[in-house]
Amino acid sequence: MGNQLKALGLLYVRPVKAMSEILDQGRLGVALVFAGAAGLLFAGLALSPILFSLLILSAVFVPVAVIVVNKLEGTGSAGVVLPRDYMPMLVCHVMAYTAVLFPLALLARIPDLNQYDLPETELPQIAVAVAALLYFAFLSVCAIRTVSGTGWGRALATAVIAIAVSTGALYGYSFVRGALYYLASPFVLYYLYIMFGQEFRGFGGGLSSRQRMRQLLEMAAVNDHDADARYQLGLIYQQRRDFTRARECFERAIAIDPKEPEAQYQLGRVLRALGDPSAALEHLKAAVAIDNKLAQSEPLREIGAACLELGRNEEARDILGEYTNRRNFDPEGLYWFGLALSRLGNNAAAKEALQQSIEAARTAPPQRRRQVGQWGGKASKLLRQIP
Repeated sequence: MGNQLKALGLLYVRPVKAMSEILDQGRLGVALVFAGAAGLLFAGLALSPILFSLLILSAVFVPVAVIVVNKLEGTGSAGVVLPRDYMPMLVCHVMAYTAVLFPLALLARIPDLNQYDLPETELPQIAVAVAALLYFAFLSVCAIRTVSGTGWGRALATAVIAIAVSTGALYGYSFVRGALYYLASPFVLYYLYIMFGQEFRGFGGGLSSRQRMRQLLEMAAVNDHDADARYQLGLIYQQRRDFTRARECFERAIAIDPKEPEAQYQLGRVLRALGDPSAALEHLKAAVAIDNKLAQSEPLREIGAACLELGRNEEARDILGEYTNRRNFDPEGLYWFGLALSRLGNNAAAKEALQQSIEAARTAPPQRRRQVGQWGGKASKLLRQIP
């Protein structure tokens, strides 16, 4: 409970790191206790609005968020991702909801909050409500990004859609709430438990399995000669976009085994994400020197992209030309190659590479189309800019 309380405080200053901490050590029961305590401070004994909000959060908002971000990412069917991501997403959002309630409880204790020039105005309450909603939306974006490993844009789109659907559910509830009393019958609830209890219990395994895996890797990492455990931990943090801790893990893995190409490659990717392409090049080139065909030659693509970020356009053209010769169906590699050619003034070849990128993204397998579609979009945008 102490670690989860620390993560709650961290939500106010470093929300992205806090969400990662919640994934590592969070428990739904503890999160609900914190939410109940915050609700008591905010609403006193009138806890029914808080409980109803938690019900909407768990029954509507979180399932919608899991399904929508999965659709945007194209990472699997709803039947696969809901058992895997529902509980991690729920615990993170209950903690986010609690983080919103505590400041509201403090504001509720301020006397005469409405006593401004217009005593009857409700503007202060409206402003506080809007600020609370925006803060929850921001924390929700952080949670979605951490749990699903998506980018900021898709996490924001997911949060907006989930809020809209939840608002619609609240509106619909006003028409059907009378019928819900019949559904709350003990006989109906028992029947639903018998019919769907197995599926509901499956939703709770996603968080515990993640935490067990991380704990096992942490235990293995105690061995000073086990580079693979640190590498696997780095992959976990990288998937959460916690690049600082991923970098630490990959660096420790390389310190143990400098000849491990995967750790060199992933450290290069993380350093690029952290905005250090110069340091990234060192490790990406080390990975290629160890294994020139590692990860279907993707380190070559990363080297080319890093060179472009450093303005080394000729080197990028040569590296990306070699990469696209090996993989002429990768939209990302073709986009970077087209960008390098356009910077060097070879517009005809750049247009050809960009057209190939667009076509590769369009004809990609359905399960990959959403993941690579952004490169086709970038290629189309750049193509329109080339004279």
